[in-house]
Amino acid sequence: MSRLSFLACLLVVRAAAAEESKFSPRHVSVTGTSVVRVQPDTVVWNVTVRRTNRELAKAQADCDEGVKKVLAMRTELKVKPEDAQTGYLSIEKIYDRDRAGNQVSFRHFEAVRTIKLRQRDTKQFDDVLARLVDASDVEVHYQLESSEYHKQRTQTRLEAVKAAREKATAMTELLGAKLGRVLRIGEPKEASSPYSSASNVAYSAPRQAEPDQAPGTFAPGAIEIKVSIEVDFEIE
Repeated sequence: MSRLSFLACLLVVRAAAAEESKFSPRHVSVTGTSVVRVQPDTVVWNVTVRRTNRELAKAQADCDEGVKKVLAMRTELKVKPEDAQTGYLSIEKIYDRDRAGNQVSFRHFEAVRTIKLRQRDTKQFDDVLARLVDASDVEVHYQLESSEYHKQRTQTRLEAVKAAREKATAMTELLGAKLGRVLRIGEPKEASSPYSSASNVAYSAPRQAEPDQAPGTFAPGAIEIKVSIEVDFEIE
């Protein structure tokens, strides 16, 4: 590197350090958090059809038949065509294994396919669950969502910013100082799915209802939306 290039780099580094020093005065770092709970209005059903047979064609045909039975219920379940989606077909060879985990003998083929149904009326939860379970030998999982989630999260984020400023103001005033300009603001990455699941339970058919089973056993509860915002303020 030439002397001229070295000097140019040195000037850039010094300029960067000087710029950084302007944003490294006395400061306070706070985290503001806001929580809101919303009523879920959508049930997302994840139905898994799993069929096994020593003949590949038979395993696939049985799986396809199970999927057709579930999809045929869309009308009576009042599920719109765009709210029903089938996943990819997965076929795997299953083997018996010894205690060491080594393959011993071929057992059967396993064909698996998933179906996602979006039910936009939580009041029909018990009826939909009963129909899905009675329709075929399937595995059923569900997750609760709210159509207001993103709107509510936006508002909750702003409330978190307000909470951060109020916290920083109270802390600095108590020490006889004054809150200055904002140096940094950020939102930590979410650790989980954007949709909080109020309940996530699996059922496996066949499942017989008890004779004295009370109707309306589903209580949706509420989905918690929690947002935290990290803010650095200068102290004047």
